[in-house]
Amino acid sequence: MAARWTEGALMYRDYNPDYAFYAKRDSGSFIARASPEAVWDQVAAIGGENRYYVYNWLWGIRETIDWALGGPGRSHGRRDPHDVRVGDAIDSWRVIGADPPRRLTLAFGMKAPGAGVLEFEITPVGPAHARITVTAYWHPAGPLGLLYWYALAPSHGLIFHGMARAIALRAEEAQRTRPEKREELPAEMPG
Repeated sequence: MAARWTEGALMYRDYNPDYAFYAKRDSGSFIARASPEAVWDQVAAIGGENRYYVYNWLWGIRETIDWALGGPGRSHGRRDPHDVRVGDAIDSWRVIGADPPRRLTLAFGMKAPGAGVLEFEITPVGPAHARITVTAYWHPAGPLGLLYWYALAPSHGLIFHGMARAIALRAEEAQRTRPEKREELPAEMPG
């Protein structure tokens, strides 16, 4: 499996050469007042009981539609609530790239007229900040695939920016409330 998104790669087109070579793309980003590691902890916890940070009701509608079509849409769960590895299933997604604390790439697993990838990229910004960027790539399968993408396009900005913002705010809160690691002093030896 590739660790990084590559435009037109067959694996990102669900191994179907009929899916468009060039992907449609939309993204959102937000700067967290938290370390890249704190942001990664939130990104790596996506899905399962944690869900998708924002507009979970929209995700739920899409999952129900997929389930009604015979897909895995209502399969919620993951191997571990905090750790991700290439090959892991996270709800109806498959982890196809994991590079902690910089990038997580998920392949879309629901029934749809095309193939998609959701990528989370974390970039350090100064000594104590990190930018989280959430990007969706969609390889449409013909006109129906294009219609699918454009029908959902109005919600993309809200979802991806909202997701990036929610991850950033959760990372800030987690870093703020995380107990400081203190070095234990050795007990004095009786003399």
